[in-house]
Amino acid sequence: MYFGTLNTMRTLISAGFLLLLASSSAQNANNTNANWGAGTLGGGLQMGFPTGDFKARFGETIYGLSANVALPLRRLPLQIGYDFGWGRMGAESELPSNSGGIFGTPTGPKVEVRSSVYDHLGLVRLNPSQGRYRPYGDLLVGMRHFVTRSTLTTPSQDTEEEKTTNVVSSYGWAVGVMVGITGNFYAEARVERLYTGRVEYVDVGSIEIANDGTVTYDKLTSNVDVINVQLGVGFRF
Repeated sequence: MYFGTLNTMRTLISAGFLLLLASSSAQNANNTNANWGAGTLGGGLQMGFPTGDFKARFGETIYGLSANVALPLRRLPLQIGYDFGWGRMGAESELPSNSGGIFGTPTGPKVEVRSSVYDHLGLVRLNPSQGRYRPYGDLLVGMRHFVTRSTLTTPSQDTEEEKTTNVVSSYGWAVGVMVGITGNFYAEARVERLYTGRVEYVDVGSIEIANDGTVTYDKLTSNVDVINVQLGVGFRF
């Protein structure tokens, strides 16, 4: 049943994309002087809202940054490009103890644990409008990279780092609108829906740091489906 739902979503996404392509082709046929040649580069803030099993197991909003670049395909209203996202899933830290007093000498290690997710996605964009308001639609495919870093810093400033990583394939779609500000600069609002398989990641709520700097945590396993809402700025080139 789970895979049936994904197949249905893929069919709806493909049908919608083809319909938008057909309408934009008709628009292009009526405007032979249309210039589809502008590439775009944008970035801004991102909020990720887990869905499905990811919401049930993890459930926290993921705050971070996003960026995307799209390059034109000759005079067609299609672009290809790359979409990047970073989000902080959680963090813990333990400051060093000292020998007493305000100016006491640190006697223990400083430990920082940070858990993040990185999205690396290729995109095909249908961007038919060339006015001030430019709605668009993307098809996305790539991977999501989950990373947890534990960094220990001794009083003598020596550091040790331990890293846990997991990668899972991902695909999805996005819709957005670019609004011209001045010249080639624009503001952008975008909603992105990503579907994935199952992956193991750190349960940030279980992270514990002992007095000697030892770090322990549990892991969760689920899909990592997410809806990303992005607000930012960019420019055309």
